[in-house]
Amino acid sequence: MKATNPSKPKNPGFVIRVHLTDGSVESFAQSDEAEARKLWDKIEPSQLFTQSRIVLAGEHSKSVYVTAQIVRVDFIQESNQCWEFPGGYSDIVELTEKDFRTHARLDQPELMPKREQPTPVGDLLVSFVKLHLVGGRPLYLMVEFPVKLPVENHSFMQFMLSKKGFHMRLCGGGIGVINLENLLGYTVYPGVPQIPSDSWAAEPFLDPATAKAQIK
Repeated sequence: MKATNPSKPKNPGFVIRVHLTDGSVESFAQSDEAEARKLWDKIEPSQLFTQSRIVLAGEHSKSVYVTAQIVRVDFIQESNQCWEFPGGYSDIVELTEKDFRTHARLDQPELMPKREQPTPVGDLLVSFVKLHLVGGRPLYLMVEFPVKLPVENHSFMQFMLSKKGFHMRLCGGGIGVINLENLLGYTVYPGVPQIPSDSWAAEPFLDPATAKAQIK
């Protein structure tokens, strides 16, 4: 008599991944569609990290995370629903490092667009952004937004340094919310022509001494 195979567990329709500053990732699931909808409707990405802690309560457990120690929270669900992007941005999407290098043409510097290349106001500009976050793992983004007047072109930098939360589409599907409180810095390609008056004129390059120190 053959033993019957146990039925496979149903894949949860809603998964939450909490990325912490120590590099660890904790995952939680909600299989009830109604409960998942209630949870989703309560989330406001720009306000997600304003509270002191995030609590996830299951039937047999309760997990509490200090908000200041959260780098990002991912929400994975079957629908492609996404909140409206802040600051007038039309799209913010996560890229793999390989895709980032390809689209930003980092390995073809002769083809990279220059920062001072003029783009008419109102036209869409696509930039590629590398975020340096607490925990040591960079995040790669493609950002699409309409070009603003020169006086407004520092708004992206001001937003990035605002220490608020912002969301992006994940390359594998779903939405991720980044805690800018844990942003260490960023590099944007090509960036806007206008720069702060106290900027230092210097080009990025692969420093052997720095690379060797990072390997240790």
